[in-house]
Amino acid sequence: MSPREVALHLRKKAFQWVDARGFHPESGQSLNPAEHFPLLPPVASAPELIRDNLKRDAVAILGGRWKAFGHLELQVDDPPQWHRDYLAGVSLQTNESAFRLNHRELPGDADIKLVWELSRWYALVRLAQAAYVVEDLLAGETSLRWLDDWVENNPPFRGWNWTSALESGMRLIQFTWMDALLSKAKHNNGFEEKLRILRERILPAHVHFTWRYRSFGSSANNHLLGELAGLILALARWPELEKSAAPLTKLARLWEREVLAQFAPDGGSLEQALNYQLFSWEFCWQTRLALRAVDCFISPEVEERLSKAAAFFVAVQTEAEPWDYGDSDSAFVTPLFSSGATAVSEWRNWMIEPTRSPSIDWWLGLERINLNSVENKTSCEGSASGNWVIFQDSGHAVKREGEWMLHLDLSPLGYLATAAHGHLDALHLSLWLRNQAVVIDPGTGAYFADRTLRNYLASWEAHNGPHRPGETFPKRGGPFLWLKHHRKPVWEMEPDGSLKGELELPSGTIQRVVKLEYNNVVVEDVFSPASGEGEQTFNVNWQFSPQAKVEQLSRDAFRIQLREGALKVVLEGDWSVAELRLPGGATSRDGFCGVCSPRFREVMRSPVLQLTGSPVAGKRFVTRFISLS
Repeated sequence: MSPREVALHLRKKAFQWVDARGFHPESGQSLNPAEHFPLLPPVASAPELIRDNLKRDAVAILGGRWKAFGHLELQVDDPPQWHRDYLAGVSLQTNESAFRLNHRELPGDADIKLVWELSRWYALVRLAQAAYVVEDLLAGETSLRWLDDWVENNPPFRGWNWTSALESGMRLIQFTWMDALLSKAKHNNGFEEKLRILRERILPAHVHFTWRYRSFGSSANNHLLGELAGLILALARWPELEKSAAPLTKLARLWEREVLAQFAPDGGSLEQALNYQLFSWEFCWQTRLALRAVDCFISPEVEERLSKAAAFFVAVQTEAEPWDYGDSDSAFVTPLFSSGATAVSEWRNWMIEPTRSPSIDWWLGLERINLNSVENKTSCEGSASGNWVIFQDSGHAVKREGEWMLHLDLSPLGYLATAAHGHLDALHLSLWLRNQAVVIDPGTGAYFADRTLRNYLASWEAHNGPHRPGETFPKRGGPFLWLKHHRKPVWEMEPDGSLKGELELPSGTIQRVVKLEYNNVVVEDVFSPASGEGEQTFNVNWQFSPQAKVEQLSRDAFRIQLREGALKVVLEGDWSVAELRLPGGATSRDGFCGVCSPRFREVMRSPVLQLTGSPVAGKRFVTRFISLS
């Protein structure tokens, strides 16, 4: 930890000592909205799809049927218990100072992410959208009533919902939208007076806390982007709030610095977690809209970096059946999409052609992104014969050809010294055939609810890059801490269009060569033990999608049935062991083998083909994936 970071921690302790004794908002603040942001589209222009979805969602939310992380169904009380993990069935209600609470150590298998999810106010924003678009006054009244209840049960700086500045920043974003939506709702039944009171009760404390306890050092990552986004959106709508934070121009410059720190020159997020690529970008896009609405200058370099970040996401994320890499918690910023289940695809489609995502385009249609303005060739390299797109700064290679999409991970471990959201996934290969997931990255699971599983899903064993059994480097030092980084893999393009990646570890050097040959994906793996390591074996674990049905045809051949079509896996060379493990046949010795997490807090098993080879000179270790359609 640097001297500056130590000083910032001491300053934070001093702030906590003062704020624990009570919050006193700035006097004389005028909290009448300037209405610069958000600029709402005319209700009459709302597509029928949006109207139908809002009617459906309002009925579900009012009935207590909420969805955490866009997919996890919860039955929630009216009003919600804001300190309850509804999945674990554990209440954490407390009036204790937030500065004395440790959100990473909760009783009864409770997970702070489930508590925070309620207080990100997604469901309340959805009700406000319904009030604005389809004139559902009950939805609007309920959102205000629940907001009032939240304030009563979450006094400033007390309880679990005041333990993270990112969470208070998220609430600033949502309240900015809710204020605009409910202020403009037709026949709003006296919403304005209720909003006036809520502005005074919510905004000063949230702005004060978000600014005072903003993330720094190794904790900055997407958190600081979210915190600055919340502050900028709030100040764009209520300029007087700068008394509780800083001038908008200062916030804008801090935000620009973080955009360039978060996204590499080629557009990839340095956190090495794909959903956080989108999450961070959403923060940035809303921030950009707010700054442009108040005529605040944004540098051309930042504009270009955001365009490249969108282009990166479009290139690396798949058209359908997305599987993220790295730690990703299925987070989103504001529910501007049609459905949480399709949010990732909707954002990707909007980035390609805004009209392909009617809901996002309607809410944000005044500012559309133009990926055609991005000269991707300046940050990527492609083989003349192989057509690989390689993001050199971020370390990712993508190839789309015929029926296949290939993603080879050539990335460093993660962002800054902690590499907080990185996985040991170097040289991992993910495959899609006709937009169907075939070979997957196993996902995240949960951050705090099952740490043993999370550690496994971050390990070499859970990924298919060639690795020595029991490889212990790098080591975890905590839930968001790696003690050391491995070296960044190196790569080179072969004359035949194949791509070779190589990573040097203390135990030896691993190498993978991938090529597309006559519509077959051919993978050759090598492990060269370090001097003095003696005889070694290495593993390659091909984990297939949970929807795949796998059967063994012979010792060296396997058939994979997909939803549409099939493929064959053929082993070539000198593999000493090839063992197929199916979900229904899992035994205690399998442990976590085959466990995967398609979305945050969702866990299942899928088929795994575990290969073992002995690295002897002259031996070849090849896996061939052959489309049967």
